[in-house]
Amino acid sequence: MPVIQPPHQPPFQAPQPAPDGSQGPSARPASPRGKWDDSAAELHSTLRANLDGVRSQIATAAQGEGRPEPTLVAVTKSVTSTVAMALHRIGCQDLGENRAPAFQEKVAAFQAAGLHPTWHFIGHVQRNKARRILEHADVLHSVDSLRLAETVARLLAELGRTVGLFLEVNLTGEEQKHGLTDGQWEDALEALAKTPEARVLGLMAMGPLQERGGKSTDAVFAEAHALGTQLEHTHGHLFEGGTCRLSMGMSGDFASAIRHGSTHVRVGSSLFQSIPSASPSASPSGPAAPSQ
Repeated sequence: MPVIQPPHQPPFQAPQPAPDGSQGPSARPASPRGKWDDSAAELHSTLRANLDGVRSQIATAAQGEGRPEPTLVAVTKSVTSTVAMALHRIGCQDLGENRAPAFQEKVAAFQAAGLHPTWHFIGHVQRNKARRILEHADVLHSVDSLRLAETVARLLAELGRTVGLFLEVNLTGEEQKHGLTDGQWEDALEALAKTPEARVLGLMAMGPLQERGGKSTDAVFAEAHALGTQLEHTHGHLFEGGTCRLSMGMSGDFASAIRHGSTHVRVGSSLFQSIPSASPSASPSGPAAPSQ
């Protein structure tokens, strides 16, 4: 099928709360479990420098390709709630987690502090834990099977919550990865379309775990863009606003992702350089997740 370039549409943005600084208490945050020995001011200064640096790189990549800047999702899986709140307070609205227990812990901490970020869940979802995730997530990036799509549609209808959804696609062929494969994405789209609360935003894709002898990360992103364009042409009415957005790109490859039309980049390690505050609850329990 020929690739048809869709008209430009702005990336999805979840409803924004009041600007940073006007939400929640202004009290100085407590020390993050003894992991940060310097002052809160130094923590904020380091985070600000890291955030400004990442935003500058994103802007440069987008301008170089003549594309709009994607939404920056800060992946906070490796830091404590205190550090994540500090990042949010200096103006980072979109935060992402990949494990249900840490996600619930951070949501509770933010709610107690009166802070309201846009929460993205980016990790694999076990169907028996889906309800707990969907009760708080604003965007879910990892609908990776037809059965999960059906579960998500049912739960959103029961909860009466509207959540933005990305279909996770496996374009590398790696068996250790989750994701829909050829011939499955259409069925998942149609399953979600049965529920008005399911707002399908687009596709989520990741590069290969290793590029030795297989597809390159750049090739995967190019394929994801082509697939998104094709699905937009054939199933555009099932996507929010008729546009298939793309969630792809992490700290080491977001420039390539932006080149191929990414609308959401998921960045973690670059934002938390020089922050010695790895969260105990973020320790992996199973196969290691790709570095964000």
